[in-house]
Amino acid sequence: MTGYKDYLIILSPPKNIGDQVKKFKQASARLIGDFEGMHGKAHITLKALRRQKPFWTEPLFAQLEKELSLIEPMILQINNFAIFLPTNFTTIYAAIKSTTEMEDWFKRIRKSLNEKKAVPHITIARQVPNALAKKLWPKFKDRHWDDEFEIDRLTILQRETFAGSKHWEPFKEIRFRGNADYNYMMQVKKTKESKVIKDVDDQQTSLF
Repeated sequence: MTGYKDYLIILSPPKNIGDQVKKFKQASARLIGDFEGMHGKAHITLKALRRQKPFWTEPLFAQLEKELSLIEPMILQINNFAIFLPTNFTTIYAAIKSTTEMEDWFKRIRKSLNEKKAVPHITIARQVPNALAKKLWPKFKDRHWDDEFEIDRLTILQRETFAGSKHWEPFKEIRFRGNADYNYMMQVKKTKESKVIKDVDDQQTSLF
């Protein structure tokens, strides 16, 4: 079966962050051996689209660009390391500090992508067997990494679903060109309008 593509929608940190993540991955591999994603570039995953027909999916990216271009660039902060609760495997990642601005920013992006809420993170070691994670996690648990970086674009990657290669190729970049002050004022306006509608509704006599 041919003609299908996978797409991966991500945020890519700048080179200095990517280089540091690469060093952490290499140090991890020296300690526990090879693991999944050890050669992957640093990124924050937003959405994965598997087994898509390009002629259906790719035109939708044009509408997505119109929506996302209105969003402003954002400064994200790295706040040490964390793990997802282990099952049979453990994933170690660099944590993104949660702030009101950050949470709102990701909420707007997820809304455009029709994606559920997820924890923004940069993976260091993905799906490591728990026995090996017990050796690796202590190296990160008390290690401090405080840094910040700007995200000014979203990246869409692609690959042939049945080509046999797991390598992702660039497909499209969407620049964030919005203005933070303008977006904030629009949110305040919508909140006030919603309150007026609610107040009016509360004054109506219920028929049920």
